[in-house]
Amino acid sequence: MRSLKLSFLLLPIVLSLWLLAAHFLRNGNVVLCIGLVVFPLLLSIQQRWAARFIQVALSVSAIIWMQATYQMLSERLMMGDDWMRMSAIMLGVIGFTILSACIFLHPSLEKRYGLTK
Repeated sequence: MRSLKLSFLLLPIVLSLWLLAAHFLRNGNVVLCIGLVVFPLLLSIQQRWAARFIQVALSVSAIIWMQATYQMLSERLMMGDDWMRMSAIMLGVIGFTILSACIFLHPSLEKRYGLTK
């Protein structure tokens, strides 16, 4: 049962990284895509540094999503296209990524990765 709970806690982290991998694949960066697809394997290392490294990666991912949102918003405004729906979707993606980084605050994960003082 504990393993199932842990899997559900780690699922948003994996999905956030894979979503960014799909973004880079769409832009033609296959190497970075493959790196992000295998990156969640770090979660199997039960060390403090692995958890912090993934948290930093998710924080950088949120910044990448913000930059992509700005770029898409600029393009849509220049072309006179609808931008509200795209902005709402991207805001959801950014929020999901940030919340994924915060999952390490859960007591189970703090204990697993030795994040408590």
